[in-house]
Order: sequence, then structure tokens, then C-alpha cells
Amino acid sequence: MQNILLCDDELMNRKVASKILNKEGFNILEAKNGQEAIDILKERKVDLILMDLMMPVMDGFEAISIIKNDDNLCTIPLIIISALSDKKAIHMGLRLGANEYLTKPYDIIEFSLRVKNAIKLGTYQRMINEHKEILEQEVTKKTQELQIALKEVQDSEKDIISILAKTAEYRDNETSAHTIRVGEMAAFIAKKFNWSDKDVELIRLAAPMHDIGKVGIADKILLKQGKLSNMEYEYMKQHAFIGYSILSKKKTPLLKLAAEIAHTHHEKHNGQGYPRALKGDEIPLSGAIVSIVDVFDALLSQRPYKEAYSLDKTIQIIKEHSGSHFHPDLVDIFIDFLDEILEIRAKINNV
Repeated sequence: MQNILLCDDELMNRKVASKILNKEGFNILEAKNGQEAIDILKERKVDLILMDLMMPVMDGFEAISIIKNDDNLCTIPLIIISALSDKKAIHMGLRLGANEYLTKPYDIIEFSLRVKNAIKLGTYQRMINEHKEILEQEVTKKTQELQIALKEVQDSEKDIISILAKTAEYRDNETSAHTIRVGEMAAFIAKKFNWSDKDVELIRLAAPMHDIGKVGIADKILLKQGKLSNMEYEYMKQHAFIGYSILSKKKTPLLKLAAEIAHTHHEKHNGQGYPRALKGDEIPLSGAIVSIVDVFDALLSQRPYKEAYSLDKTIQIIKEHSGSHFHPDLVDIFIDFLDEILEIRAKINNV
């Protein structure tokens, strides 16, 4: 049974949240302030932390700071729970490292879904954190099983990337073909920028992970057919940071590049993108490359919320947004090698 640490100084709030979560099969550990929460974390394994902000003894801000600066605790997903209407306080908690927030009183369905998605996020983070440990354990075996296991572990980073990409596909309306095409087209453009063969292969593997952060977005928003409201869109935008959070815990070349792409593929050349409003060359080339091929393929693809655009209209949009959404040098290369890019897309049209 998974443990959720619920830290709130109000007894009634704890009772309400515990009742909801107990029905979902979670074991609840209760704390009345930040210090009690820290003490519990020293003794018990916790899969998710729900943290109030305004509490006696130690408030949520101090507790979040301690947790997120502790190597043993920082990967535990943490959700702020607060009735505060003061957005500045919530933003401060997010800056300290909280993954997201929920406001009281709870919407039962949203509360349950967000908790479940946060726990999934923590599971993926632990998979990545434990990767090196698995490798070290396997190489100690002196049997034929070792030889088989060693080969599997050597390939496990790519396997994890593939599994996580597949997970994102099942959570979204995208297809395997889309993510594979994004990887292949990104690799093609990177090669035209004279990237090394090693780096071209890295972006081929990393680019399909660009939307992995959508595993942390509630279904009612992620799968909504039709235009998102402004509030829903702001929530959806969190997937860029969530993806970065999942992929950035280990600094292997592949995961480092995948994290960079997840974090920056929605930035725009004119600085009007998200999540950090980077501008021009502040945007890593990897993110800028994936941005243009992702948009190109999405425009040409039919989705539940839109029909596929024609090639002429798609190219017109790409050209019109050169220097605003897209890096102009990338647009030039994209147009110069459009025939080759279309061949790549045609080959991977029915995966």
C-alpha cells in the first residue's frame, strides 16, 4: 500500500482528505506541522507529500525547503494544499520546489486524479534514480544470468526512454508514429547543423520524450475535445516543467538532452513561449529543433479536436512564424530540405 504524508494543522481538513484517499486505497500518515512531517519522513517511506502552507511550529515553506534540499527526500512528489487566495504564497511554495498545488475545499474527483498522477510521476522518477544502482548490482553476478542481465541493463536507459514515451502516448491523443517522426525529423535537421553522429543519435532517442510531462496532467484537461479555457491552458503548460522534473534527476547524456527538450520545446524565438519565456539563442538548439518538427507534424495530423491541415497551409504557417515562433535559421533549413523531411514522414506514417 502506498503511503501519503498529509501535513495540515486543521483536524477537519485532515479528516476530509484522509477519507477521500483511504477510499482510493492509500495509507495516510498525518502531521500537524512541518516539523512533524520532517520527523515522519526520517522514519517512514512516503510516496507523496500533501503540504499545507500556514502552520504553527514550522510552516509549509520551511518544510518544503528542507525536503527539496535533502537528496534522500527531494524526489518525493510534493503538492501544496492551501485555501489561500494569495497567489504569491502559492508561487513561493512552487519556487521552493513543490510540484503543484490544490486548493481547499477539494473537488473530490480532481483531488483523487491529481494525487494518483503525482504518485505515478514519483514512480517514474524512482525508475530513473535506481537505474545506475541496478547496473552495479547486476555486474556482481558470476553466472550466465549475469551475461543476459548485463546486456539488458546496458540497454535499459534506452528502454526506459521508450517505455516512458509509450506511456505518454497512451495518456494523450498522440500516436507512436508522431513521436517516432519527431525523433527522426529532429535527427535529420541536427545533422544539417553539423552535429556529431553521437549527438544526432541522442536527439533521435530523446526527442520522442518531449511530451512525457503530460503524464502529470489530469485526464479531464489532457483529453478534452475542444478548446481549453485560459485556466486549463495554464495548467496544461505545466507539462513542460513536469517532463523536465522526470528526466533531469540523472545527468547521463541521453536523459540530460531529453530533459532539456521537454523543458524548452514550447519556448518561442520572440520570447513569448513557455515555461520560462526564453528568447532567441537563450533557447537550446535541441528545443528549437523539436519545436518546429513537432508543430509541423501536428499540423499535418488529424486530431480529435481538429482536422489535418494541408501541406501548403502548414508550410505557410511555418514560414509566417519564422523569427517569431521558430528560429529563422531552422526555418531556412527546414524549407531547403522539405522533400527529404516529407520522405521521412511518409516512411513512418503507419507505425
